[in-house]
Amino acid sequence: MSRRFGDDSRGATAIEFALLAPIFLMMLFGIIEVGRLLWVKQALSETAYSAARCAALASSCKTQGDIQSFATAHGLRRGLRLNAALVSYISSTTCDGNAGAVQVTIGYAFASPLSGFIPALPSSVQAHGCFPKLS
Repeated sequence: MSRRFGDDSRGATAIEFALLAPIFLMMLFGIIEVGRLLWVKQALSETAYSAARCAALASSCKTQGDIQSFATAHGLRRGLRLNAALVSYISSTTCDGNAGAVQVTIGYAFASPLSGFIPALPSSVQAHGCFPKLS
């Protein structure tokens, strides 16, 4: 029994898988990376807000170095290894409509293994946090 080449459907599933698997995997890992990016942005925003709050209220966060140390330690507790040089502090500014507020801005280098495949992923993330001075 001889089969014609056009009637032979063996291996069709493997070919379909080979065509669709890369697209599916890119979508899956893209969703994971976007979720990780959102998590980093949220953790960075919380760290900046906590550092601004510390600068506005606590006596242990009065200098730039104190705030950088606080932010890097707080970021490390959230799983972010922050560079202290990327933590900036403004002691009295108008921030989010509040005059006389403390503002802390933190930059973070976001490294993703998919950045070459997904050009929309940023290479750095920045967040700022504000807290009004109460004294």
